[in-house]
Amino acid sequence: MSNPAPTAAEIRILVVDDESMIRYNIAGYLEDSGYSVFEAEDGLRAIEAVNRQRFDLVLSDLRMPGLDGLEVIGELHQYHPELPVIAISGTGVLKDAVDALRAGAWDFVVKPIQDMAVLEHAVAAALGKAQLIRDNHRYQQDLELANRRLQESLQQMRDDADAGRRIQLQIMPEQAIDLTPYRLSHSLLPSMVLSGDFVDYFSIDRGHFGCYLADVSGHGVSSAFITVLLKSYVNRQLERLHKDNDQTVLEPDRLLARLNQTLLSDQLEKYLTIFYAVIDSERNRIKYSIGGHFPSPLLFDGTQADFLPGRGPPVGLFAGAGYATDTLDLPEHFALAAFSDGILDVLPQPTLAEKKRHLLDALNHFDPSAQNLIERLGLSAGQSYPDDITLLLLTRDG
Repeated sequence: MSNPAPTAAEIRILVVDDESMIRYNIAGYLEDSGYSVFEAEDGLRAIEAVNRQRFDLVLSDLRMPGLDGLEVIGELHQYHPELPVIAISGTGVLKDAVDALRAGAWDFVVKPIQDMAVLEHAVAAALGKAQLIRDNHRYQQDLELANRRLQESLQQMRDDADAGRRIQLQIMPEQAIDLTPYRLSHSLLPSMVLSGDFVDYFSIDRGHFGCYLADVSGHGVSSAFITVLLKSYVNRQLERLHKDNDQTVLEPDRLLARLNQTLLSDQLEKYLTIFYAVIDSERNRIKYSIGGHFPSPLLFDGTQADFLPGRGPPVGLFAGAGYATDTLDLPEHFALAAFSDGILDVLPQPTLAEKKRHLLDALNHFDPSAQNLIERLGLSAGQSYPDDITLLLLTRDG
């Protein structure tokens, strides 16, 4: 998740005007709105102040003796391009507004300011835009770092098959994270050979986070290699959202359809099954798509457990395969568990129907912890199994 926006008291605004009464009126109004306000009586002092200390926004008059407002705006735009500057002019001439915006101003306000709410709206809009730019830079830096690590992981995996398992574990998320009131966790019980199970959860934007559980066909380095490509693919979709407003990462069916095309066009001769979900934390709502994943995820609503509806073909197997997004309003208190198909190989029940009933019974009686659910199913982290057994668990404490 992105860092929270600063409070009004944490925001520092510099008011630049050669008329002390105008500075006094603007500063007084903004201080009453909770901002920390500083003053400069001319352009030169404004530039010196910005070079000495941090400001979140500058309000600058255009007509000042010495260094005028256009020169101030131009210099700030050149050396502090992410600092919002709002131009203030007493002439009301359209050319002034055009010149100010061309010089790098973010907005333009005419004085005398008859309604201070107009100024406050401009300030709030500029601060909001600046926060969005900072968030996008932070997302970009995080994604670039993740992609560099992925490229390093790919090379390591090609050079050393024995490192495959370690690399898989390194690029998986933390064992558990809290996104109050939600909690995401996973458990991986490894097989004796390198497998293609993979799980991830991640922030998308302020109101959404995503998660998925995937199982690549086959075993060995080639299958583990596809899991690295899968993480890289989802990271690219996150990058496209924040750079180009491409909504694919927020739409499970679109994401699986594109991934299907990518795997087929790259001719990797591998396919995967996947459960991909996006959670709207403001509405407590889940959107998900199932691409051949079996068994279906289970949802415990505090009273009983049941399998989620929905189905779709594996990803990377059929050209032109279609996928559907299912949407569900979640209970205030719930646990959602998704298992890889390795779980079905180790449950002792003789039939598939009995195995599924056993999973439901285990979820019906557990407190929301991955370790407790694994133990209730009679499994142990100290053993090796014929296939990886991976659990993705999402809970909400209402």
